[in-house]
Amino acid sequence: MKKYIKYLILTLVAAVGIITYTQYESTSASSVKNAVSKTKIPSSKSFKPNYYLNSDENYVDNLIRDNDTFKGTKKAKASVALDVDKNTFVYDKNGSKNMRIASVAKLMTLYLVIQKAQNTDNGWNQVVNTSSASLRRMGQNPAVGGFKFVKGHNYTVKQLYQAALIQSSNNATIALGEWVAGSNKAFINMMNSQAKAWNLNATFVSSSGLENHDLSSYGYWVKGKYRDGNMVSARSVAIIASHVLKEYPRIVDDSSKVKANVAGQTVRNVNRMLPGKTYYKKSLYVDGLKTGYTPDAGLCFVATGQQPGKDRLVTVVLNDNDEFSETKSLMKHIYATSELFR
Repeated sequence: MKKYIKYLILTLVAAVGIITYTQYESTSASSVKNAVSKTKIPSSKSFKPNYYLNSDENYVDNLIRDNDTFKGTKKAKASVALDVDKNTFVYDKNGSKNMRIASVAKLMTLYLVIQKAQNTDNGWNQVVNTSSASLRRMGQNPAVGGFKFVKGHNYTVKQLYQAALIQSSNNATIALGEWVAGSNKAFINMMNSQAKAWNLNATFVSSSGLENHDLSSYGYWVKGKYRDGNMVSARSVAIIASHVLKEYPRIVDDSSKVKANVAGQTVRNVNRMLPGKTYYKKSLYVDGLKTGYTPDAGLCFVATGQQPGKDRLVTVVLNDNDEFSETKSLMKHIYATSELFR
């Protein structure tokens, strides 16, 4: 009898907990969670990206007249500016040199995530496997994680996409790569295949942008030496950003959010050129895109903006120590001197 009563009490407590949790979530979030929990997740191995989507695009140069004397990005080891609509580079400083790029590598990851999400039934609402103890441990470490995977909680592709894009969560990014390809190793192979299809100067060893020495303790070092990391040129980063913007224009709205609530966690954007932030300047119309930092890569930043009636501009600065100030200077100079933006 006592066991039966105890069973009833536990059942009642569990039921109350479920009701409380449901009330905590917004109506839309609850409906999404219910939908994804009933959705059969297709085999990740069945997805094959269209590597050659828009791969025939040619990129040309129409550099500003003082390209070689402009000092606005003197602290950056490499920097470029690209007219996205005309596929034309308007500024280049060491743009073809392969370098570490930290978390701006996530743009390549998110491109492949977007491609699968848009070409899979209910793709954005599918549940991603986040049961890995290593990824949960990574999420607990603010230095390399950024988004906590609560044991037993389901996260959708859209939620992890937001965590990866807005807060640059590494564990969310790795989990998304595994969702796309079936394993971390297979996904990194996809990244390199995509880079090859676009004729990029790029070698990827990490979906998140972390170097191997950071990944090794979590079991996500898959290729290369202990100190290796992604090696990508600033030009290639700009081209990746261009493809993402063309394939999924909504990323502008998503990356312009200063903060967002994702599955009960607040994710914050460290892009300080957004409205209300320190380096915001209205005339530049910056509305994205991705920041990055590791000690090996330095400060990296991909910015995008579009003045009314003008083409969309993408700028890249790599291994900088004043990324927002120099991006601001570069954008102002491009708008003032490039014949494509005047």
